[in-house]
Amino acid sequence: MPARAESDEEIEPLLQTLVSLTTTAAESMVLVVDDRSPAPFAQMIEVAASELGCAYVLQQDGSGTSAAFNVGLIAAAEHGMDVCLVGQGLVLDSPGWLARLKARTGTDGRPAAVVGGAVVNPEGMIRHAGYFFSFFRRSWSARLRNVPRQLLDVQKPVLCPVGTDLQLIRREWINPVGLFDEQLEGSDAALDYCLRVSQAGGECILEHSVRAESLVVVDVEPKSGTTSAGLLRSKHATTDFRPWVAEII
Repeated sequence: MPARAESDEEIEPLLQTLVSLTTTAAESMVLVVDDRSPAPFAQMIEVAASELGCAYVLQQDGSGTSAAFNVGLIAAAEHGMDVCLVGQGLVLDSPGWLARLKARTGTDGRPAAVVGGAVVNPEGMIRHAGYFFSFFRRSWSARLRNVPRQLLDVQKPVLCPVGTDLQLIRREWINPVGLFDEQLEGSDAALDYCLRVSQAGGECILEHSVRAESLVVVDVEPKSGTTSAGLLRSKHATTDFRPWVAEII
């Protein structure tokens, strides 16, 4: 879990995520990667992680969420483990979610290379359930964004890029795909990684039965005019996006 806090208001949601993870996925090792929080808050995060039985490391190389993800990917690859990325401020309120991610298969019936869950904002509206590409707008958008969470109950697993705030990556795909591009952040980093998974022959699947409640509102809608978005377009200028075009836009 990447972590950064610069105020008391940011500490509480982070701690609730840690409690949620250690309660609902007690069999898993939780690694907290502190993205250079100011010293007083870094100390608070480290103490909380220790009390909850979580591993804690202070990020030394690079900065930003993508660099923090890479700390986890490197550790997972070295130990032959799957890795599940979970964003701070998310709460998973019942056991079994990690098992459902691990059990999800792709269209070929084999375990999907990457599996994501949906995220629901505090007011009960969906933040995202993966991403789709619009040929009309020539851009990416969050699936099911700002629609009631009840719609998740009737959705089947779907092939699409998934968000990094709730994402399982199988151990056997870490080395072939590589690490996150640390020049990209947020949805751009998520899209880039999933597109590279596809290029390597893997599939990214959204499992709608797995959903996290967000304690804070975060905008994950891809932005078209940023440096990061420009880099994403440049990296995938020759990629065929048709597999991720929604049937209804």
